[in-house]
Amino acid sequence: MVAETPSRGSRLFPEICINLRTDSRSAQIFLSPAAQIAAASAVVAVALAVCYFVVSRIGYQRAVANTEAAVVRAETANADLQDEVASLRDKLAIAARDRQQAEARSSALAGEVDSLRGILSAAETRLRSAQDGRSRARQSRAEQGQSQSRLETTTKRLQQVTADLDRALSKRDRLRARIAELEQKHSQLDAAHRQKWTGLFHLAELIETEPAQSAADPPWPETLISDAPPEPEDQARSVAQFARQAVAEIRRLLASTGLNVDRLFPQLGQDRGRGGPFVAPPKSDQPNGMTPDKMEELRSLIKSLPLSVPLDYSQLESRFGPRHDPFNGRSSFHTGIDLSAPYMSPVHATAGGTVTYAGYRSDYGKVVEIDHGNGIATVYGHLHRYIVSVGQRVAEHEQIGFLGSSGRSSGPHVHYEILVNDEPQDPEKFIGLARVIPAADR
Repeated sequence: MVAETPSRGSRLFPEICINLRTDSRSAQIFLSPAAQIAAASAVVAVALAVCYFVVSRIGYQRAVANTEAAVVRAETANADLQDEVASLRDKLAIAARDRQQAEARSSALAGEVDSLRGILSAAETRLRSAQDGRSRARQSRAEQGQSQSRLETTTKRLQQVTADLDRALSKRDRLRARIAELEQKHSQLDAAHRQKWTGLFHLAELIETEPAQSAADPPWPETLISDAPPEPEDQARSVAQFARQAVAEIRRLLASTGLNVDRLFPQLGQDRGRGGPFVAPPKSDQPNGMTPDKMEELRSLIKSLPLSVPLDYSQLESRFGPRHDPFNGRSSFHTGIDLSAPYMSPVHATAGGTVTYAGYRSDYGKVVEIDHGNGIATVYGHLHRYIVSVGQRVAEHEQIGFLGSSGRSSGPHVHYEILVNDEPQDPEKFIGLARVIPAADR
């Protein structure tokens, strides 16, 4: 067998020709570069596979050896842990036994402590009783020595107290007499005011029985263009003069509340422009009694005056007029009065009228406004809840809500306000006017 390398092919993989010769025959085998590359690749692959297998085998053996060593170490550690657990169990049993013994000793000591405390308290009680007995004995001896001096001092003080008591009794009798005198004067003044108002309304009844013209005519004589005989001039003039005086007194009392009576009722003026001839009515149409316009308007005005207090029990906290604002301390004007009472106290209407507003109004909080007619209205602010509605007719002292602290308020109270032609007036003047106007006339 002879291998020859021809000139064809590359240097790295030239074409190889293998001649096979025997005695009887000969043959040639040509190895192309591709076959050479394939064979070299196969050889390299086999070599790599062998190397990988060898390396893998070595690594596996090492891993197995490491695993076996780890298992051995784990078994050794497990045996050690079991030994430690057994040791800890023995220690736990010993500790439990010691604990039981300690608890038994503690119970015994607690019993001993209790018994010692009882003995100590008994000893302290005996000691205190002995000390008290000793102090009482000392005190009794001291009191025996001071009893005489105390007796003398007590006698002197008793005499002095007796003299002071006699003077106080005499002074009390004088004060009682003075109080009785003042109460009698007050009752006389109150009776005088009530008699004045009763006389005024009796005057109204008297005017009703007189002819309407006699109470309304001015005091000076008028020119009569009639054949009818004139009424007695003296009687008509005296009745008219008395009526003018009564109206003037009523105007003065109403003006003291701040009401502009001339603005409310111009017909209450002293003299209005009137005239014309006198014509006597027929006898068949002559009324037995007739109420003048002035007295009717005056009675209507008195009935519409809010003279009561909106709360049954209250305390005045802030008056009408200038004051310092309770929140910022600046000067302000208070358009009503503040009346404080317990929370949820009932709030009543101070006069009969019609509810014109019931709701929330800015700083007033929950508010109720009532129109009493004749330009007079009342406002009740800072309510907790109102129980009336707009358009509802309410009577005097009828409940309209509950006292609260809604709106700009620093505590539970009701802001009570009286408006006359939309101008605020002092409610205290109206409340004071109730003392001189009898309840029957309202």
